[in-house]
Amino acid sequence: MAEHVLLVPGYTPLTATGPVRLHERARQRVARAVSVGRTLGIDWIIPSGGAVHPPGTPFVEAEEMAAEFIRLGWRKNRIVLEPRARHTYTNLRNAGRLMLERGWRHARVVTGNAHALYMGFPSLSRFEQTARDELGYFPGALRLVAPGQLLFEPSGACRRLGPDPLDP
Repeated sequence: MAEHVLLVPGYTPLTATGPVRLHERARQRVARAVSVGRTLGIDWIIPSGGAVHPPGTPFVEAEEMAAEFIRLGWRKNRIVLEPRARHTYTNLRNAGRLMLERGWRHARVVTGNAHALYMGFPSLSRFEQTARDELGYFPGALRLVAPGQLLFEPSGACRRLGPDPLDP
């Protein structure tokens, strides 16, 4: 099953006290994604993340990551922004919607090693239960495929509107 899409979740620490344009951890995810994308011959990248932390920040994680992708040589017309996610599970939900709209059945998620373990073992980490509590469903199947990388197959449930008051 060949992937042609990368999903890269943003990162801004919960403890940010002032606006952060692009946190070093998000910059590292972008650099890793460019390397993985070139190695695997990836066609599309979905940077995902909204204006999250601290409240009122003017910086949208997806937009800042897209600018970094372009700076590192990724073609602008091969980037699909997802600028509204507030959490890891909304990264998956919102990107899942974009993927389903385009007929993309799976994506490789590129993130940090600890974050991939958190996502890759959702029942152990409470990630799955938190998503179900917040969204009313789990956004799709996840499988660890390499350090810091998972395979994501969105569920049709991503199309449903849930109880999330900020659901785009």
